[in-house]
Amino acid sequence: MPEYTATQKVATAIARLRAEANVTQAVLAEKSGLDQSRVSRIEKGEVVASADVHRVLEALDALGVPKAKAFRKYIGRDWQHIEPPSFWNPERACLEITEETLDEIATFLADEEHPWPLRRQIERQRDSLLRGASFLGRLNHNIAFIGDMGVGKSTAISFIFDLLVPPSLADKTINRPVLETGAGGTTICEVHIKSGPEFGISLLPMSDVEMRELVSDFCAAKWAVHTSEQREAGETVGISREAERAIRNMSGLGRKREMVDGKTVYHDPVGDLAKASSSEDEFRTRILTLMNLDDRTRRELWYDSSTRKHPMEWVTETFKAVNNGRLKDVPLPKSIDLLIPNFGRAFGELDITVIDTKGVDDVAVREDLDHRLKDPRTAIVFCSRFNDAPGTSTRVLLQHMRQTFSERLDTGKVSVLALPRSEEARAMKDDMGEQALTDAEGYEFKRMHVSSELAAEDLPGVPMLFYNVEADDAATVRGDLFAQLSLMRKAVEERLFDLCAASQDIIEYHEAQALNAAIEEVANRLNNFLSGNRSLGAREQLAHVDAINTIKGVRYASTLWASTRRSGDYTGLNVVHLIGVGAARDAKRRSESWFNSLDAYLKSLKADEGLALANRSIDQIAASAAASKRAFLEAAQLGGVEVY
Repeated sequence: MPEYTATQKVATAIARLRAEANVTQAVLAEKSGLDQSRVSRIEKGEVVASADVHRVLEALDALGVPKAKAFRKYIGRDWQHIEPPSFWNPERACLEITEETLDEIATFLADEEHPWPLRRQIERQRDSLLRGASFLGRLNHNIAFIGDMGVGKSTAISFIFDLLVPPSLADKTINRPVLETGAGGTTICEVHIKSGPEFGISLLPMSDVEMRELVSDFCAAKWAVHTSEQREAGETVGISREAERAIRNMSGLGRKREMVDGKTVYHDPVGDLAKASSSEDEFRTRILTLMNLDDRTRRELWYDSSTRKHPMEWVTETFKAVNNGRLKDVPLPKSIDLLIPNFGRAFGELDITVIDTKGVDDVAVREDLDHRLKDPRTAIVFCSRFNDAPGTSTRVLLQHMRQTFSERLDTGKVSVLALPRSEEARAMKDDMGEQALTDAEGYEFKRMHVSSELAAEDLPGVPMLFYNVEADDAATVRGDLFAQLSLMRKAVEERLFDLCAASQDIIEYHEAQALNAAIEEVANRLNNFLSGNRSLGAREQLAHVDAINTIKGVRYASTLWASTRRSGDYTGLNVVHLIGVGAARDAKRRSESWFNSLDAYLKSLKADEGLALANRSIDQIAASAAASKRAFLEAAQLGGVEVY
């Protein structure tokens, strides 16, 4: 067995294999002929002698540990082309085949006598294999929950992933979530929940520029309200509720409750400060001074057992304090990480991060959400109220994916999670007008209704999930989400198997004159197709049209006001981003017929019996064309942004 350098990985694996088989260190030591102390040191990574490791693995195999023999074979592999995957990687077998295929490809390419069409085809397949292997070799994935403000995302996440305080610490079940919940406008930023060494909170602070812009917005809005300046009648402007709460807490200017003539009234010290300031600039300066931004340097907070609080109780209280700007040494966060030991255990070997995005309040096609939609490692869960499912923002974003990314919706990338309340599911009716007898039947009625609606909008294949936090089993939803991630990985695994088979066909039969002739004929015909189809269709829509339409559809004056104050570069309404989206959509419309023609042409090549030997190569050309289309649309979006 070759010397294995990843000592800690081997040590951890041996300990896990032994523990899973319920074998004690004493039994393993006796079987391997080693001292128990030496077995202990091997499991801690303190002993690296390959002979001792080999004896321990042989002993585990002799004791009937199921995976011991496979692990011995695994650590004996020489990985030359891709990063060695975890032994417990669900797609390890596929990655082993990929490594073997890449080794064969390297040998094939070392011989420069092979004809150019074969070499070029093999090189493309090698690059695709490396990209796919890189994706499957990593086990980290995100699950991003997206939906309108107030639909219950944070509550659902807390119950689905058991982010709850003990029942004894909450007066009602609905009050157990660790994430702060409310009627919308509660969470100030995106929240990431992930596994960590201990309970803690880590945050990425707003930049100084972002913080001052937000405070400037707050001050401008309050100055207009509390001074006698003339302003046009109509909707008032301001910042979000959650941002205002944080600024008030950080500056110590929260509204004060008072009793006047037996009635509760609230006194606003911000108004007093505005009236005491000679100008808006002075008002803003005084607010910033009160916030004491320079001393807010703390980025991490860790649970201390000496507080005698339950860890989840501490996380709940600390998260609420950070989210509302109540801690004097903590800045306003741009994103918050909640670190929970052993988080995501239900997802097996996958290392998951759950993302609670900021609720959609006005414009759905936001840059931060676009980033999640495009990320190949992120599964999207669109959340909506049960009666509104799939929801307006979900429809908009699904159409956005179809029109802008050319993204398939049936490969595990997306799902819709409807969040019913008590009795809503049983209020559903069948085609005869009869109400559902059970929640499960009501869910099925809603699934059929939503599926037909989405199919009519050219959005077929979107899975539909349901979860009532007061009645349904969270484990079922976790299982559905695990299946969604597994489907994402399965799609890449199948692509790798196809690539391996196509590459091995060429390598095995490259000397056959018929194969060479078939591939050369395919190359010649494709060259003829490309020569005769060089131009795209005429421009159908200018890049800025979608941005203008979005601006016209904005519901709140505050959104337009904040975007205008930042020259269009605002998280809630980023005009430059929307222009890039418009450029990508126009590029997709203009190139659609070209890609459709190419697809039809490739199908005609596959139907040609004289080219049957090149069928796998034709399939890979089609897959490469689909990848090129996505890259082209991404480049068009970036080009639109840069040109603007």
